[in-house]
Amino acid sequence: EEAPGRWAAARRLGSATGRLPAPAATGLGSFLLLAVVLLVRNAYLFSTRIYENEDFAANTIAVFQAKHFTLLTGNYSKEGFYHPGPAFLYVMAAGESVLRGLLHVVPTPWNGQLMAILLLNAALIAAALAVLARHARSRWVTLACLALVLAFAAVHPLPVNSAWMPYVYFTPALLLLVSGASVAAGQTVDLPLLALSAGLCINGQAEFLLFAPVTVLVALVALAAAHRHDLRGMFRGRARHWAGGLAVGALLMFPIALDTILHWPAPFGSYLTYRRNVAAAHAIHHSLGVSVRYMLRYWWPGIPASAAARGGLWVAAVLVVLALALALRCPRPGLRRFLLWSLAMAGLMTVLFVYFARTSMTDKDMSNQAYLGYFYWAAPLVVALVAVAGAVVYLDGRRTAWLALAAVVAGSAVIATVAPQHRDNPDDPPAHYVGVPQIPHVVAAMAAVAAGRPMLISIDQNDWMDATGVVAYADRAGLRSCVIGSH
Repeated sequence: EEAPGRWAAARRLGSATGRLPAPAATGLGSFLLLAVVLLVRNAYLFSTRIYENEDFAANTIAVFQAKHFTLLTGNYSKEGFYHPGPAFLYVMAAGESVLRGLLHVVPTPWNGQLMAILLLNAALIAAALAVLARHARSRWVTLACLALVLAFAAVHPLPVNSAWMPYVYFTPALLLLVSGASVAAGQTVDLPLLALSAGLCINGQAEFLLFAPVTVLVALVALAAAHRHDLRGMFRGRARHWAGGLAVGALLMFPIALDTILHWPAPFGSYLTYRRNVAAAHAIHHSLGVSVRYMLRYWWPGIPASAAARGGLWVAAVLVVLALALALRCPRPGLRRFLLWSLAMAGLMTVLFVYFARTSMTDKDMSNQAYLGYFYWAAPLVVALVAVAGAVVYLDGRRTAWLALAAVVAGSAVIATVAPQHRDNPDDPPAHYVGVPQIPHVVAAMAAVAAGRPMLISIDQNDWMDATGVVAYADRAGLRSCVIGSH
């Protein structure tokens, strides 16, 4: 698709030896490095016995169903409904069954759940880097972008380092933007990745019923527009790309469709009821200014508090202008098109995020709902990746530059491994989660009192966090238990 002279120049920029990194090799190498970083960072999972409570235990109760392939809904929301699909809970079930039940590499089942999420995060980020490598055709760009991702993991470790659901959505959102930009730029080979990321997002949280379909639709419309003079060209020789995308999408949507058919209208009726109830109470529809300030919190490299909005404005302005200028000056048309579409996808997510904040946030100043936007960190990261890729294209392919970038990647990996973790909000679970060691003793004492009868647990509202842990552990021990009362 590019002139021979430009391709020769790209080869000189890409490698001192002229060899270009294959996307598969880039993806595998990135996955292995990221997996090592995350597993070393969480080495305590191999030795610490963790008995979960709070949201983690509530998810474990659902994981039990996933292990028997009967789970059709996602995790439970405090708003009184289930999120659309169970994909992440099945990943956790696989981690518990394989890493604890089969291989015994971790001492307790929940450790396997978290480890499975860590490996999924590494795989999704590696897939995004592989897409970028296919377009860049330059190991300089690939190494620089890998270093940037590792640096991001050092600044914001929990989006790649936690099994708490609001953090788990970050990596599929990142792949959604990158694969969407690739498809929009004409690469139908990434349709399966687009379907995978969109399907995971929709499975994860109800808000992605807005973000994911719109992103996929824009990508497909752009693809069709590029082939407007020959629409059949989108399919000619690319049947396996479309078949792969449809197969992945169908697999991820199957539990949601089945649940909707069996329990019509399933959670979708609850979503509409929730929106009507909140709208009737005049609890939503924030001003545009408040919604934009909420969005800008995620551009500041720190805790997404309201005070970060002003700094986020300057960071966003400088980063977007720089990324756009570098993308426009990129000498390779194919890479330039992909970089511009990446910025467009980040812009699309930003517009949708502001709309979501304006119409769906229930908190008056949104100070207690920072967790609803953790996935949006994907947009600033994509803009930063565009800026880095555009800048590195102009690097000379000397061996010293290659060694310098390799050193940057190694340094970033070390920093990402040892950088301290922090909560992004006081209401979030602890960054270094070790559960409640007393839960097994509590369940044993209760079982002795119950003497073979079901354990009926009456709680106050604030005791729900430990009650979920008691019920989850009792299930694992084969004991019948239930919590009584409206709380």
